[in-house]
Amino acid sequence: MNRTIDGKKVSASDIQFDEKINNLGRITSIIALIGMFSIPVVVTLIYKIDVNLSEAVAIGGSLIAMFAPMAIIENISYYAVIGAGGVYLSCITGNVMNMKLPCALSGMKIASVEPGSKSGDVISIICIGVSSIVTSIILFLGMLVIGEFLMPLLSHPVLKPGFDNIMPALMGAIAVPFVIKNGKVSITPVAISIIISIILGPAVVQRKQSYLLPVIMMLSVLAAYFMHKSKMLENKS
Repeated sequence: MNRTIDGKKVSASDIQFDEKINNLGRITSIIALIGMFSIPVVVTLIYKIDVNLSEAVAIGGSLIAMFAPMAIIENISYYAVIGAGGVYLSCITGNVMNMKLPCALSGMKIASVEPGSKSGDVISIICIGVSSIVTSIILFLGMLVIGEFLMPLLSHPVLKPGFDNIMPALMGAIAVPFVIKNGKVSITPVAISIIISIILGPAVVQRKQSYLLPVIMMLSVLAAYFMHKSKMLENKS
């Protein structure tokens, strides 16, 4: 049975899918958090390490203040692309920007589905899950034997600059098709990012990205809203 949410008709299967994904996501997130916190707690108890709680809270508080805004903004932006299931799975397994997000976007492009759609959500869950399994296998093999042979190769003076810039190259290759496809909407975030990078410099932008990203996102949304209201985004035949 269909239901109307925010003026849009949503099928019962879509509602059931969202409910199951969110329930499973909450449960697995809680299990993951317990597992993450249990390791330092168990190590501290076994080896009887004396922990200064006031210093731990002070250090932890500064880290939370630094990274929490970035984490909130990133998760909100990821949700619109890879859906709730992709966000839960990628945040639990980690390495979102370098691995999970590019993998999900590539999978959706191959499957010819739109990001943010239900089909896109399913594809992103499959891609992120497979990526997590493959990454775990590679890391396990690398820990055993491959690392001894690959480290000299990766640290070679000729190849090291290339491996140090994998992230910019990867994100650039993924972003360019979306910028070309949505040229008008992309003008604002691209222009603001370039101007800020020129004025402040890459080093300052990297340190202050958790503060700059929300500002750029809000300005981009306002610009896109203005273009939509002005009918600048309509295709003229």
